Amino acid sequence: MRMPRGFYCGIRQLCATIGLAALIGLITPHAYAAGGLSISNPDGAAVRALVIGIDDYQHVRKLKGAVADATDIVTSLKNMGVGDVVVLTNAQADRASVLREISALVERTKNNDLIFLSIAGHGTQEPERVKGSEPDGMENVFLLPGFETTPTGSVERVLGSEFNHFIRQFELRGARVIFVADTCHGGGMVRDIDPRAAEMSFRQVPRYTLLVDELKPVSDSNDPKSELDLDHTAFLAAVDRYTKAPEVRIPGIDGLRGALSYAVARAVEGSADINHDGKVTLKELFSNARQVVYQLSDQRQNIVTISSPPQTPDTDVAFELTRGVVLIQGPAARAASGPAGSGGAVEGQAPAPPAVTAKAPTTPTLAAAATKELPTGDAPGPLRLAAPIRLAALDGKTSYFASVKPKDVPVQAVQPTDNPDLIWDPVSHDVIAWGDVVAYGIDVANLPTVVDRTAAIRELKRIATRSPQIMRIWPDDRQQRAGQTVEVDLSDVASRAVLLFNVSGDGTIQLLYPVGSDAALARSASLRLPLRVGEPFGAEQIVAVTSQQRMVDLETALMQFNRRRASGQVIKSLERYLPADARIASIGFFSAP
Repeated sequence: MRMPRGFYCGIRQLCATIGLAALIGLITPHAYAAGGLSISNPDGAAVRALVIGIDDYQHVRKLKGAVADATDIVTSLKNMGVGDVVVLTNAQADRASVLREISALVERTKNNDLIFLSIAGHGTQEPERVKGSEPDGMENVFLLPGFETTPTGSVERVLGSEFNHFIRQFELRGARVIFVADTCHGGGMVRDIDPRAAEMSFRQVPRYTLLVDELKPVSDSNDPKSELDLDHTAFLAAVDRYTKAPEVRIPGIDGLRGALSYAVARAVEGSADINHDGKVTLKELFSNARQVVYQLSDQRQNIVTISSPPQTPDTDVAFELTRGVVLIQGPAARAASGPAGSGGAVEGQAPAPPAVTAKAPTTPTLAAAATKELPTGDAPGPLRLAAPIRLAALDGKTSYFASVKPKDVPVQAVQPTDNPDLIWDPVSHDVIAWGDVVAYGIDVANLPTVVDRTAAIRELKRIATRSPQIMRIWPDDRQQRAGQTVEVDLSDVASRAVLLFNVSGDGTIQLLYPVGSDAALARSASLRLPLRVGEPFGAEQIVAVTSQQRMVDLETALMQFNRRRASGQVIKSLERYLPADARIASIGFFSAP
């Protein structure tokens, strides 16, 4: 099955000196369910699912999060009231079992049913079997646990064209299909991985040659030439045909996961219902999953989505949500402080000023002023997070960290091979996280602020996943160099209040918008902020918060934290002051000398 080539290009990286130039607009709302919701088919028929997850490959590199992905999606579907759910994991997912279960699902399918198909595991590409069916002559292939390049092992795979065959069978029975492929079939990356980092896990194996291929593909005369010949199917693929799909860390969850599977599970639970109408359109599903994956993967991953030509993503409903209780808007599961969308004043807040046209903001410079620790009395108490930050030294010695006492989170000294959150290089004093240098030249005395910053970014990602603001960073996710310009691009933000701030690699906060005479509310639908790269180099996390009302208390807190190392206090303020309709984006940049 061919996944579309293009779509979004990956993007990422900033640094210490950031020059803001022109600006124009901002976000769209999301909601998440408080509980008691169930998923339903807009056509009134049944919802059915087949979910596959494979970690335990016998002859190629094992994966770490695909079974957890399958479990997560199955749990979400069942919790949302779906009864007909079949799951195959590891050894259960041999070719005979996969074909048996998908054939049985076809037999159970009735007119107007909604079918979820999901597979998480290794993918690769092979020369196409049907000439002209693929733009580059290569067909996507899904590997099963017993696959190897022997005659017997060659059978343990499923061709993309075979999935298309079964999808056509579902459609011929009058069903609609949502197909989720949390695998990768390409091989490239834009941003290099620092060689000192722990090995990353990708859902792709190198291409191979089959001297003897005993696979007998399932096909018939009704098979589509490609997915573009299907009529009622939506595809979500982890990456395009030329990019690797990493297994990522999800805030608050042990181990690694597939970002796309995680995003789809949350969408099924209701987070994709952007306008809170109880109907998730294909556009809402695609947009929500794309933003969540983009944020969780630190821009390494841009999903590909495609709908069948007869479908209209803006209006075609993927699934509906039946409310057992009222949907709670925003990232906090609490009662709204005012009617959603009213724009009225909230008790204890100043009324929002009238919307005005956004002006070019004053240009802030991250490195312009010395950063300071935030005095204890200036902000809410320190944020204490239960899960420790795992810290390792590149040479394996833990004695360096005896005096490392972060304010906001416990720290645990581990070996560099023991899944650390941060790796400190005792020679260069660089700090590395998930393949990227977070901060350069950090001595042991300053490690606590980097540790606290890591915990804060983890929380920001968690909050942003629940209620994401659409935001992109251009031109791509490669490391940026001094003097280069990147752009922050926010969408669907007309008439919303905008707060934009940065968290640098050492935890320093910088308020980017509004500054000075900047307009608090934006009328235009999009906002573009040029950012100029400069030292100190490393990681920067751009965070956008939007709401239909001006966030006076949160803005005041951010002004107080400006140019101070106060990442934990920012999280505490977000928890305290976020309005019920808030949307959050949290995206990292990286720069190098």
